[in-house]
Amino acid sequence: MITLRQATTQDRDWAYFVKKKALGLYVVETWGAWYERIQWEFFEQTYQQSLTQIICQDETPVGTLRVERRTDEIFLSELYLLPTFQNQGIGSVLLEQLKAEARQRALPLQLTVLQVNESARRFYERHGLVCTAEIKNHYVMTYHG
Repeated sequence: MITLRQATTQDRDWAYFVKKKALGLYVVETWGAWYERIQWEFFEQTYQQSLTQIICQDETPVGTLRVERRTDEIFLSELYLLPTFQNQGIGSVLLEQLKAEARQRALPLQLTVLQVNESARRFYERHGLVCTAEIKNHYVMTYHG
């Protein structure tokens, strides 16, 4: 069973670990290396505990989810799963819930994905999101329910 719980102060280092495991390969492919100090500083600047949820499968933490509910859109800013829990339908369940919320609120669901992360882009396309713009190293993907 997939559940979400609010991130706590104790989850911060683990959330960074999940990001590194989920995105590290793509960061290296995009920028040439995983510069630990730079990545940690960026994480520190952007981590929002109040918006971060811990994804659990049968009570085991497996990833992080951060959704920004704005007046004009629902922005999926983070859906990171540890590699051993990817391709098991967890992301699909969560994404379908967000799509349902977007339809109910009559808002677009939007996110960005690194251009080199073709598997993530294909995942979002399978779920009805389309590339609507390109920004430096990223595609902007949007779902209009």
